Amino acid sequence: MKVQLLPSLYAISSLLVTSASLAKVAYTWVDKEGVVHFSDTPNQGAKAISLPNLESTSPAPRVESTKSLTPQAKTTPVPQADDKPKADKPLALSLAMLIPQHDETIRSNQGIINIQLEANRKLGIGEQLQLFLDGKPYGAPQRRLTWQLNNIDRGTHTLAVQAKRSGKLIASTSPITVHLHRASIKPTSKGAK
Repeated sequence: MKVQLLPSLYAISSLLVTSASLAKVAYTWVDKEGVVHFSDTPNQGAKAISLPNLESTSPAPRVESTKSLTPQAKTTPVPQADDKPKADKPLALSLAMLIPQHDETIRSNQGIINIQLEANRKLGIGEQLQLFLDGKPYGAPQRRLTWQLNNIDRGTHTLAVQAKRSGKLIASTSPITVHLHRASIKPTSKGAK
């Protein structure tokens, strides 16, 4: 059985080689009606045409060197589209007071002052904001960018906010001054007419 198998394999492989070599040649001719024909088998009066080799392979992918660079050959890595920024060091925090504006006059008989900050990024883990009213901490540190101060005495006040991470100051707003106006009620005397 091995004897019959070897000649069969030889015949199949030679047939494949022959058909591959035939595929590189085409034949063309023009019939009586002027129609141009193309074929892979020769006909009477046909001209042979050599075809380009279409069995080419795709180019090998480029691979960057994985060898470590010598100090003289250091290059700056080119960022790729799928590169993500490192989460090791957060972007420096920047704060600005949106409400109220510096030197603004606030009229509130209940002594309410609303404060709103703007930050360039979300607060990270362990980062908190402390509001300062007239240079003293007001309330507990928080992560929200808004405050509502209630029953504040009339007069001029300074407001500022500091951001801290693990107890260390990382950002602050510029202090602003606001003027709170509250209506005052004068006591009336019973004897006056």
